[in-house]
Amino acid sequence: EWATSLVVFPEYDDEFELFVEVCDGIIEPTVVATQATEVIGRAWFHPYYDADLVGHTDVIAGHAVPHKMVEGFMNSLNLESGSGKGETIEFDELAASNNLVRHTPHATINILRRSQLKAAAEYEKGLGAKRPKPNSIYVRNAIRLSNHK
Repeated sequence: EWATSLVVFPEYDDEFELFVEVCDGIIEPTVVATQATEVIGRAWFHPYYDADLVGHTDVIAGHAVPHKMVEGFMNSLNLESGSGKGETIEFDELAASNNLVRHTPHATINILRRSQLKAAAEYEKGLGAKRPKPNSIYVRNAIRLSNHK
């Protein structure tokens, strides 16, 4: 069985806001209307992905986690480290890197089998002490990308 499919829309490469309208106004409502949210996961990618243009403050299916949430995860993980010396970056840099996580050469919709996402979560549970801290991937990705600009 397939685990993921990429649907590429080069005609939307220069039209981020129009691409978001298609994703949020057609794709997502169709997934919900067909009761497929438990079957497939969705992720939107675009050459000019910009969460500020999306304007969300909560997690929205298909979109990057909002910048303020990633900042909160970063601050929380820094406090959990006990030393207060966890790696952090300034908010503007974090926001730019968080957008960069969703940049692709072409406007793209990633359709994932939800069972694969659940299998990955189960695998992580079995890692014991080596299991990544919740939400650390968002922080790690933003910091890594900020270090490679």
